[in-house]
Amino acid sequence: MFDLLLLPPIYRALLTLMFAGSTFPLAGVMVLRLNLMQLRYTLMHGLLLGGALSLALDLPSLPVYLAVCVLTVLLVLHMSRSGGMNMGISSSFMMVMAVALAAVITQVADVPSKDTLELLWGSPFTVRWPELAAFALLSVAIVLFTILDWRTVNLMFFDRDVAISTGRNVRAHETVMVFLIAFSVAMSMRFVGALLIDALLLLPAVIALKRATSVRNLFITASLAGLGTAVSGFMLSLFFDLPPSSMIALASAILYIVVPKRRVAG
Repeated sequence: MFDLLLLPPIYRALLTLMFAGSTFPLAGVMVLRLNLMQLRYTLMHGLLLGGALSLALDLPSLPVYLAVCVLTVLLVLHMSRSGGMNMGISSSFMMVMAVALAAVITQVADVPSKDTLELLWGSPFTVRWPELAAFALLSVAIVLFTILDWRTVNLMFFDRDVAISTGRNVRAHETVMVFLIAFSVAMSMRFVGALLIDALLLLPAVIALKRATSVRNLFITASLAGLGTAVSGFMLSLFFDLPPSSMIALASAILYIVVPKRRVAG
């Protein structure tokens, strides 16, 4: 099995998963603590629209996914801040619109539905060097934002109003976090697929919630859990000749089951 790791598609996939597994769960923590679960669903459905567009226009999928995610986030933020909607309602609206547009494009451009759905599964073995560089840059951006903006992030997680009262530009920081989440979702699509994005984005964060004693510990534990499940799932997929996305998801689920919840003293 270790001979396989010398093959370029294999070690590129492993490097990709190491970057994503260690940093994307940090975005997952942001999703959970800022209550952005509905936005995550919207972004995942937006990727259906991105898949339909990329097939209809014969364009590379990743740039289209990123463009759709950026547009979706901009519209959600605009509607939630100036359209009288909260982010949950605006996210739901965009989710419905994305699915509707994807159906129209699929019908008008005569794109087989099965081809669009196949894009939802992704594959780490198709990641090329430019895409690996993009993964690395996004990973660095997530880590740098978390470290350099730690005080504001910590305050926002504690209480948004308290963060505002201390003079923090909460809206700007929230916008950056939403975009980091969006890019993480789009990039995850590339190697685990939309249906299994949670295996790297959310499950490690949920696992960390069971044991974390502080916000700092939550981020660190989520990162370690994501890295461990990504690498172990990938190695198991090579050993058993099974899809990496499925094995990563199973590794995350198993870790969640076996990790006990921290007992609160008293």
